[in-house]
Amino acid sequence: MYVGRIVIIGRSQGRPWVAYRVSSRSFPNRRAEVRGGAVLVSPIDPADLRRNPYIAYNCIQLLEDAAIVANGTHADMIAERMAQGFPPLEAIGLSLLAFGYERDELKTPRIAGVVLRDRGYLGIARDSELRVKEYPLHRDCAFHVATYEAVDFQPIELAAADAGSLAKAAFLLPYERPVCAAAAMEGDLGFHSDVYNSSVNSNHNGE
Repeated sequence: MYVGRIVIIGRSQGRPWVAYRVSSRSFPNRRAEVRGGAVLVSPIDPADLRRNPYIAYNCIQLLEDAAIVANGTHADMIAERMAQGFPPLEAIGLSLLAFGYERDELKTPRIAGVVLRDRGYLGIARDSELRVKEYPLHRDCAFHVATYEAVDFQPIELAAADAGSLAKAAFLLPYERPVCAAAAMEGDLGFHSDVYNSSVNSNHNGE
């Protein structure tokens, strides 16, 4: 099954985390890269941006006590809103309302997630709805939403001991056309990000 981009929130071994996977039919030549407190997804050939401006963005943004994950530049806006003091539910809702779905031929939904220590949030903006939900994060649990097919918020089995293992596990989920993946997990000194790129696109994973 092809589900497009996937946003996942969860908690493993008492540590909250977010994960993201790019699945793509049209633009498979992309990679994820850790850049300070963010993870950038971008095309290997910058010329692809002329064909589609939506394929480069920060998919993960880190704050001191939270991690944000999304399939577009609304990740930046959610992080900015939360840094200004907005609660996660409001930050996601306002950002998705401001951006709406992507104005491409598929009307691709915008999806997003946020985790704090024991709470998680998912959101989606489609052409027909905008929905945001809060979840209690128990010791071992995860929830996800995707741009196609799996557009409802659903539990998913995914867990790992660190961000690198989590990114790889997200990449290996049994959905079609994986391209790259990223994750952030809380550690002793705050959230840490890592990535997993297809060997076709890159021989280097992690920071």
